Formats: sequence, structure tokens, C-alpha cells
Amino acid sequence: MGLFGTKRASHGTVGEVAHMIEHIFKKRGLDPTQHQLEGSEGYGWWITEGSARIYIFVQETNTGPVLRITSPLVHVPETNREAFYRHLLAINTDMSSCALSVHEDIVLVVTQRPTVGLEQEELDSLVWNVAYVADLLDNKLAAEFNARMYWNR
Repeated sequence: MGLFGTKRASHGTVGEVAHMIEHIFKKRGLDPTQHQLEGSEGYGWWITEGSARIYIFVQETNTGPVLRITSPLVHVPETNREAFYRHLLAINTDMSSCALSVHEDIVLVVTQRPTVGLEQEELDSLVWNVAYVADLLDNKLAAEFNARMYWNR
């Protein structure tokens, strides 16, 4: 805590943010080393929430470190694609602090921000938000559009 009770924001270094991410795992009684991703560019972890798997990355970029949290939901269905994409856009209208995207025909929930000024509470909130949305939407999209769940390959 800083002067007058204000919180000190992080400088946003990769190591500082990695420590904050490890804190999330420890609060859940999990060992962060067992949730690290091998071979990710930068630092990466995964966590499961309900039926969703959430990936947390801290990566160096030309403009400084960036936090990216993402969760694959479903594969884009073979049929009724226009209605499916319109539905994704409609969902995006009401989303806060994250968005739906598509990468290689896989629908993802994503959020990204520079790490400078990141506080533990904001990080916790971003992870929880992506996890909540992913767990809520994966089964609904699969059922409504006959889309194959990402984890049921």
C-alpha cells in the first residue's frame, strides 16, 4: 500500500506478473509448477474451470510485456456458419473485459492487456471473468449449433 492508502500498481515486469499469477494458483490450493505450459513463448499456465480450460500467458512484445488470457470453446460448425458467426457477434455486444474470437476454426474467449499497472485484484478478476464466460458458453454453443466441443476431439 502506498501513501494515503492507495495500492501500488505493478511495474509490469514479466517476473512480477508471473509471481501474481502463481498467487492465483496458491490461493486455489494448486501448485503453479504443475500448471505451467512447456514451450510457450514467454510464460504460460493453464487452469480448469468447470468444462473450460483457461490459458494464461505473459509475453514480451516490442512495446513491453503483455498479459493474455484465453480459453478455447468449440470448433466452428460445418453447417449454419453465418447464423453461428452472427450469434458470436451478438454475444460480443454484451461482453465486458473479454471477447470472442476465432483462430483456425476454434472459437476462443480472450482478454489481453499490457502488464504495466496491473494489480492482483485486476488479474484475479480477468482470470475469473474468462473462466466464467468460457464455462458458461462452451456447452451452450455446442448444443445450440451442434458445434464440437474443443476438448472432445
